[in-house]
This record gives sequence, C-alpha cells and structure tokens, in this order.
Amino acid sequence: MLTKYFKIILKFFILLLIPILLYFIIAHTLTLFPIQKKNNTTQQLEKVYILYNEMHSDIVIDIDALDKPFKKYLKDVIQNRNGYLAFGWGDRETYLNTPTWNDIKASTTLKALFINTPSVMHVQFYKEINWFKNLKVIKLSKRQKEILIITILKSFDINKNSHKGYGKDDFFYHSLYRYNLINTCNTWTGDRLRDANISVSLWTPFSYNVIDSLLESE
Repeated sequence: MLTKYFKIILKFFILLLIPILLYFIIAHTLTLFPIQKKNNTTQQLEKVYILYNEMHSDIVIDIDALDKPFKKYLKDVIQNRNGYLAFGWGDRETYLNTPTWNDIKASTTLKALFINTPSVMHVQFYKEINWFKNLKVIKLSKRQKEILIITILKSFDINKNSHKGYGKDDFFYHSLYRYNLINTCNTWTGDRLRDANISVSLWTPFSYNVIDSLLESE
C-alpha cells in the first residue's frame, strides 16, 4: 500500500517538475538567440539604461528626454528636479506590500504567478546613476528613444491616481497590463526594448534574460 502511494506522489512531482524545467530551459535557450534589430543607419548617439538585480529590471531614462505632458503626469515623482527616472512594472500586491525581497510572502508570489493579477508601474527618481554597479548602458538612435518612451507611457493607466512609494523619491501608478507566470516584470522590460527595435531575447521572464541577450547582441 505504501509503495502504491509513493508511486502516486512520485508521479505528481515528476509532472510538476517537467513544466518548471521547460520554463527555465526555454527562457535560457531564447536568451542565446536575441531578436536582431533591423538595420538602422541613424547614428546611435542616445543612451538609456537597464538597472537590474537578481530578480528585477528597470528601464532608466533621463528626465530631459521626456516630453512636457509626460513630465506633467509624473510631476509627483519629478518635483521639478533634474536627473533620471527608473521605470519598473510588476504585480500590484507584490510591489505595494514588499518594500524588500525579505518581506515577500509565498501566498503573494503564488497568486502573482498563477493568476492574472492587477499591476502597477513603479517610478523611482535618481539624481545620479553612475554609482550603480548593476547598470547596463544601451546606445540607440533618437527615434528609438522616442519610441521607447512612448511604449513605456502606454503601460500607464493615466485615468487613475498615483500612490506614494517606499520613500520620497518614488511613486506607484496603475497599469493597464496583467501580471502572471508568462508576463513578468522582466518580460515587460524586454517587450519595451523590442518595441523600440532594440535587440533582446524573444522572451525575458528573468532579469538575466534581458541583460545576457543585450550583451549577446552587442
């Protein structure tokens, strides 16, 4: 009888393990073959940045590059200051209730991964960014940068109010998208870069997928 139950449990874990392994294998394999951007004869004199850690990635853009309506919309976080804004996207409950990764709950993570949960944009102000170690520089044309800013703006639900962030230099904004296992905070970064014709992996569920495929495309 015990042998029978053991086999059932073993089969369950094998069935559970297979999709998890496929998830990681597909993510890693696609990183090796980034979507190559189309030929661009325009000089790539502009810069944006990817700020990243083991779990998450943000797109960082200088405030001067934003147009007046976008600056006005983000007035709470900009506050008439010069510098940079880091744009990140993710599950609303995780962002709002998890100031640090040590605060995250298993229930929150499982809900975010397996249910189409509401999301928010997190916008953080930085006066300087040169001191960051995990900062990837991307060179692009002026037009690519304009498109990148436009596609980031499309992630916001501009009809809803902002919420205070973790400190005085960041705010949360409602987003139109939904978060799940396939559509993660890092796939948002990859999608925005591809929209701007920047070479990156076809699917980027992890932060290393974004960074490694950018390195491969240089």
